[in-house]
Amino acid sequence: MPDDTDPSLPLEQALDWFIRLQAEDAGEECRRACADWCAADPRNARAWALAQDMWASPLLTEALAATTVSPTAVSATAVPNAAPRNAAPTVPLRPSRRSRPLARRAMAWAAGLLVAVGLGLAADLPLRLQADHRTATGVQERLQLADGSQVLMDTGTALATDLEGGERRTRLLRGAAFFEVTPDPSRPFRVAAGPAVVTVVGTAFAVRYLDDRVTVTVRHGAVDVARPGGPAVRLRAGEEVVVTASGVGAEHPADLSAALGWVDGRLVFEDRPLRAVLDELDRYYPGLILVPDSLADRRITGNYRLDDPARTATALAGLVRAETLRVSDALLILRPRP
Repeated sequence: MPDDTDPSLPLEQALDWFIRLQAEDAGEECRRACADWCAADPRNARAWALAQDMWASPLLTEALAATTVSPTAVSATAVPNAAPRNAAPTVPLRPSRRSRPLARRAMAWAAGLLVAVGLGLAADLPLRLQADHRTATGVQERLQLADGSQVLMDTGTALATDLEGGERRTRLLRGAAFFEVTPDPSRPFRVAAGPAVVTVVGTAFAVRYLDDRVTVTVRHGAVDVARPGGPAVRLRAGEEVVVTASGVGAEHPADLSAALGWVDGRLVFEDRPLRAVLDELDRYYPGLILVPDSLADRRITGNYRLDDPARTATALAGLVRAETLRVSDALLILRPRP
């Protein structure tokens, strides 16, 4: 199985070749160019093999329960012919005119799935250029900043820092980070994340910025949270606030064990729908976890480790009398037990 968890794999380029070879005008020259690309670097070949493995897997059909097109509907007529794992792609056979609309629909679905499991990395380019520090999926990293402050970066997090001058500034570009700030009253420490700005002198708190929503949770000390130019809300230990484009919400008590469980490497939840729990676990899994609607709303409670998300998903499946199907390292499907 190709190592799709390796962040050095050129997966977005593999997807580009995968789609280009389906064009009606893709000919021998395009095929040779793709073959040259695969041969140029073993990582290229592994990325290409991952795309082929996902398409060829018979279990992939089960992920299409809610769709009208199956990967088998176009078979070898819409994708490159099967080849040895590291071999260059062969010229794809052309679908008949009658089957082309179906083939296009299936290829659109395939592209969407491959993007979802990690091949759509090109959209991250602006973020990559801005970030000083980044973590890959499933990876946490602890940093010590120049002023002595400590930062724990969660999975899929990007951070930019500027500690020069009279103000210590950090930007959370995406993800979640837990800050333990070294006190310095003469140099405030500010964290900007989307529509929120958090100002502290010395404290321990977490900022989570996902889906245009910023959540600030304080473990100890106090912070001020505001939108640029707006009034600040003071948060103290054990409190939390949510900031969106529409404004700063009201501060409220936080369930620190759940909100900051990731800081201790745990996924903690109480009476949550399985769908919401798997959405969170999916952030640590180097691929995609799918759950059918028949299971998604089952409510569960638990406390699990985050360092083995596939094993945790299997344990969660057991809570709702389900089982897991591992299509590849890039796709895990939950389904009801027979």
